[in-house]
Amino acid sequence: MAGEDYGGAIDRALSAALRITAPRLEALATLDFLLAGDGRRTGPAAAELPVLQGLPRLRALLETSRTLRHEDPKAMLRFARLARYAADRLRMRDFGRVPVADLRALAWAELASAYRVCNELQQADRAMNRAAYWCRRGSRSDLLLARVADLLASLLAYQRRFPEGRELLAIVHRIHAEGGNWHLAGRALISQGNLAAWDEDPAEAVILLRRGLDLLEPDRDPQLEIQTVWNMLNNLVRLGHFRNARRLLWRSRTILVGIIEPHRLRWLEGRILAGLADFPRAEAAFQQARAGFAEQQQVYPAALVGLDLATLWARQGRVREVFDLAEEMIVTFRALRIAREAVATLLVLKRACHYRGNRILQVIEIATDLLQHLERQPAKPRAYPGGSPPSGSASPS
Repeated sequence: MAGEDYGGAIDRALSAALRITAPRLEALATLDFLLAGDGRRTGPAAAELPVLQGLPRLRALLETSRTLRHEDPKAMLRFARLARYAADRLRMRDFGRVPVADLRALAWAELASAYRVCNELQQADRAMNRAAYWCRRGSRSDLLLARVADLLASLLAYQRRFPEGRELLAIVHRIHAEGGNWHLAGRALISQGNLAAWDEDPAEAVILLRRGLDLLEPDRDPQLEIQTVWNMLNNLVRLGHFRNARRLLWRSRTILVGIIEPHRLRWLEGRILAGLADFPRAEAAFQQARAGFAEQQQVYPAALVGLDLATLWARQGRVREVFDLAEEMIVTFRALRIAREAVATLLVLKRACHYRGNRILQVIEIATDLLQHLERQPAKPRAYPGGSPPSGSASPS
């Protein structure tokens, strides 16, 4: 009888342990999936969300939020908020203290990323502080820390704290490289390269972008590969490596067409042709690009192309055309009641046209720097030279 009681007690204890362990294992499996960085949704569709609860709901919300980053940032933020609510409602007694802390850390970090994408930087800061709070109370696993550091680096980039962001991404790269996840290691290198470009270090950017591109798994993230090639092209042009840029553009044109806006692609072509002193073809490319930006009502890029055109004309001594172009741009900015600083600089350019000489090129360079600065206010990485980050740190960040 005693033996039977003893056996029954063991069975009850095992049953109780399994009831506790299974949910914890489910929580850990959910966390592992969300940290895998695959980028391909395999979970429940958004339409199924109303009937989901607990971990399946959290996973679906986070996956959906990530996929909406480019097409609908506001929807991304809505789903990220719902995911944070779902994470905060997970009970530690059901899933375990450490797994719940980890899931909350991830949900808060993803919410910070969504706030960043929507340019709500104060909210992003607060959310990231909460992510750090839960990180300290969780497992402190390398993969989770890498993901949070990845998203924090993207936030630092928006705040133009590039050196700090690059240091974090170096840690992210090391964690993934040591774990043998070369694709994510490559994405971290690409993100470092983007920050190097925005920190006015195009030579380092090209090196990092190339190293990162070599580590990416084929066809796993085509958008990232295309964006990386595009950023490499822009940085090669900034370095004055026009022949290398022309070769790379020729090799990659097929993948760029249809992804990069045609007028933006023509702008890059014009800069390469101008660097190679092919003035007639460069002028045609700049004129087409400028018209394309104007048609899309993208005022600052149109003005920047105009300044590239002005540089081209100034190099050929076509000062009258530079003068007329400056006047046209002044009329545009005044009509839109924007960029008073740019208007002032363009007025200086008009006056410089009377004196000819190198002063015209110097004023154009000053005007270009000013317009680039104005275009990226408030600071948004995708507006910096070299194009947009991928997806943040090259992740759905």
